[in-house]
Amino acid sequence: MRRTLQVTLIALLTIFFLGLFLWKSNLHDVWRIMTSTNPYWLASAFIVNWMALVFRTIRWRVLLASPKPPAFYPTFFANTTGYMLSTVLPIRAGDVARPALLARRTNVRFATALGTVLTERVLDLFSILGIFLFFCILRWNAFPNGRGVVHGGAIGCTIVLVALVLFLVGLYFFGGTVRRWHERIGRILPKRFREPWMKFFDAFAKTLAITERPRDFLTVIFATAGVWLCLTAQYWLVFVAMHRPLPYDATFFISGVTTIGVAIPTPGGVGGFHKLCQWALTSFYGFDIDSSVAIALILHLVGAVPVVLTGVALFAREGLRWRDLTHAADDVAGDTTSQS
Repeated sequence: MRRTLQVTLIALLTIFFLGLFLWKSNLHDVWRIMTSTNPYWLASAFIVNWMALVFRTIRWRVLLASPKPPAFYPTFFANTTGYMLSTVLPIRAGDVARPALLARRTNVRFATALGTVLTERVLDLFSILGIFLFFCILRWNAFPNGRGVVHGGAIGCTIVLVALVLFLVGLYFFGGTVRRWHERIGRILPKRFREPWMKFFDAFAKTLAITERPRDFLTVIFATAGVWLCLTAQYWLVFVAMHRPLPYDATFFISGVTTIGVAIPTPGGVGGFHKLCQWALTSFYGFDIDSSVAIALILHLVGAVPVVLTGVALFAREGLRWRDLTHAADDVAGDTTSQS
């Protein structure tokens, strides 16, 4: 019953946002705009999006390098398959599947890999907040009708960035105290989850030691920069491909807005991504409804197709089935909790 209710609510949420997104649009004109897209620029956007997977794999291997990084292929396989699942399923399901798949194919422990996933999320959060804040400062007075969003966004980003920095500094210099607070919070969990909870925290805290290895630290920074260069460049390439070029810094704003849309628990961000992308294009850049619908659809395809196709190809190459993936996650998680 709970599963049925969950699926029903997700479906209704998806339909609601899609309805808002398509409201007042002319689908014939939307299709005409989509089919006029320049195929060469669009192909470049697909390639750039795929390159983000390579940068993510490079970064993850360095974060996992204790005592030595796992081989590139199993890391790329786990990474890509996980992102494929997050693309087609709600609630970032791939963030658990990635470490489970990696643990099944390498000597990396599940809790360790899961801790590095949180580190990646922190790095990505720093990146998206940083580029959004840069946009807000650069375009502080550029949008008279959207000044509240720009100014409020700048203040909100600053607050979150300062809080993150304080947390990480506290964890680095006062790790014992932070760990004790984390342990107290973990007491509200069922007893069998408390030790995995602490292992997850310890794995995340351990990744901060990368700052003591300058070469690895710089590799992680440059790989993260590569990831977000790809993720923003794909937007700019789509705008050019659809004959509606925008300043490159517009991709910083639209990336930040659509990230919120992806966080809405619908399959692959469908509906939420599209509506917020449309809102940004129409409210800040004067796009008409049909153009905004067409661009949002193409942007979603560019963000999803390379990941899904690569993930499916790797899945087929390994001879896996869907239930193999769920069993892998269950087995590894079970092994982790059984050690408590």
